[in-house]
Amino acid sequence: MKKKLIAAIGALSMLIGLAGCNIESNTVNNSDDDSSSIKTTEAKNTNTSSLNKNVTNYEPSYVHYDVDFNITNNTEKREIEDTVEDIYGSVVSIVSSNTSSAAAGSGVLFAYSNDYNMSFIVTCFHVIEDYTDFYITYNNNTTDESDDVEYEAKLVGGYEDSDLAILSIDTTGLVYANMFENSDELKLGSGVICIGNPLGTLPGSVSSGVVSYVNRSISVDTYSSMSLIQTDVAINSGNSGGGLFNTNGALIGVVNAKYSSSGIEGLGFAIPSKEVIRVVTELLKTAKYDTANKIWSCGYVEGDYEFGFTISYYGGQFNQSGALYISSVKTNDTFTGTELTKNYIISGISIDYLDEAKFDSSFGISTYPSSSDATKAMKYLYDADLSIGDKITITYKDGSKVSFDVVQFIYSI
Repeated sequence: MKKKLIAAIGALSMLIGLAGCNIESNTVNNSDDDSSSIKTTEAKNTNTSSLNKNVTNYEPSYVHYDVDFNITNNTEKREIEDTVEDIYGSVVSIVSSNTSSAAAGSGVLFAYSNDYNMSFIVTCFHVIEDYTDFYITYNNNTTDESDDVEYEAKLVGGYEDSDLAILSIDTTGLVYANMFENSDELKLGSGVICIGNPLGTLPGSVSSGVVSYVNRSISVDTYSSMSLIQTDVAINSGNSGGGLFNTNGALIGVVNAKYSSSGIEGLGFAIPSKEVIRVVTELLKTAKYDTANKIWSCGYVEGDYEFGFTISYYGGQFNQSGALYISSVKTNDTFTGTELTKNYIISGISIDYLDEAKFDSSFGISTYPSSSDATKAMKYLYDADLSIGDKITITYKDGSKVSFDVVQFIYSI
């Protein structure tokens, strides 16, 4: 069972970057950057099978409904212009905002619920992360911007580890992409089509290329190693969350990253459709919708536990004043340890398991820790065989302690 600690140790060099676009600063990550890094960024088909995904009725006040989306294995080659004509409307533009900033990205319409007049959009987690308001622009499957329609969207759920999230809008009868069932079977050199919103200002842009590699293991910004589709298709900031399709129009991946360095082109990446299918199924299964207040209790991936705090290391000259400290505490999740205090120096961590036979003694941190102590703290929590209800205790340097229970991480706002 997978556990993940949201933590940072010192200053880490970023190998890969996200292809999101920050509206407030109007800066983008493009090929002109001097730094060498990778930056995060109804389809007609004759061979599909409709899968009904049921959202469980956990509480009487929340709805139970069917969400339909199509999965296909069709790899029939078609002319690019014919495919684009069929799938063009399935890709939307997204603007995420809060009281102080905004960001632009892309998304793909993939599902709907006729019972509750809702359509669902898959996008990248980093497109919606830390934002509270979401608006999508639907192009009505035309290149005439006067036909565009804007909808306010709601967050259905998100999964940071796979950089995926779902939004909903209150309408149906749109163009929906079919998902390619097993992206492991993609062939190198096969044609692909990318549709998205590069720079956050050019919605509905189309580019084409090939599959350069299947299941490339890379590290993307703050995310751990991800297995992504590599492609030479043109990808820029704002493309994150957009669709990567095969020439038959099946969604084979969700665009999320590119390699950005002076003189380097044609190194883009997308989250494979196999992983997209797994995550959106989990998010839809665990999401709950309150029809009275029209809000979501956000979906999550079952069996994945995360802690809503960050442990970092800082040190003075020669590390003589080094310390480990709580560098951030998330407030937008169900983490019960919000009593943790940001910037407090920590001297120890211990875990009480529900099963006392598995009780682990306190992990001590030296008076003047080094970065290796931060690594030990990370590994201690990451490798712990945790279950819901286990108790973590953090001891501060002044001797005070704070304890909290392990809960399943549910991203919500």
